[in-house]
Amino acid sequence: MIRNLLLAVCLTAGLSACSTTQKTEGSGLLSVVTQNVLTIAGEAAVSQVDFSSIKSKGIQIEMTGFVEEKNKGFLTNLVASKAENAGALLVRLGKPDLILEVVVNRAGNDAGKSSVPILKASRRTEATVDLTLTVRDPMTGQRISSQRVAALSKYEQAKWVGLVDGKGQYFVRSASSEQQIGGVASRVTEELNNKSWTKVIAP
Repeated sequence: MIRNLLLAVCLTAGLSACSTTQKTEGSGLLSVVTQNVLTIAGEAAVSQVDFSSIKSKGIQIEMTGFVEEKNKGFLTNLVASKAENAGALLVRLGKPDLILEVVVNRAGNDAGKSSVPILKASRRTEATVDLTLTVRDPMTGQRISSQRVAALSKYEQAKWVGLVDGKGQYFVRSASSEQQIGGVASRVTEELNNKSWTKVIAP
């Protein structure tokens, strides 16, 4: 196939994938796309959380770390709704049984682009949500459990030079699959096929 032939030429020449990112211009969430990728990453990250230690317990959520004002409401609501769905009781007034500390290690979006020379170029909007959740006794401060979860998502518009103009699509992956393994051939295959990513529908 023409595509395979071009890939072979690219690899023979010793070319490898490259990528760049920069913060999306402006501040906060700018568009539906940037909101969607952050929502997808957030849902994927929080879906990894084990809420068993707070089931049937009254909790209060305390959020700290890199919390942008425009992201705070989204992240607080996301964690609260997942905790409540898992059986926790959200205490608005009075003393909770437990405190759920949510530290935002990373939560934001970037404008990015990547290319495999000759073969493919793409523009994308990316998002990362990285949280540490710690359950504490409010009286003693004793840590009952702690876990860190993270996920990445992107909206990518790809173009196969001279062949196909791709439509924009959303993808997500857990942080554990972020690391690329192998040499030039495997990295180019990763770039072309999004092998470590799962395609998703916009929320």
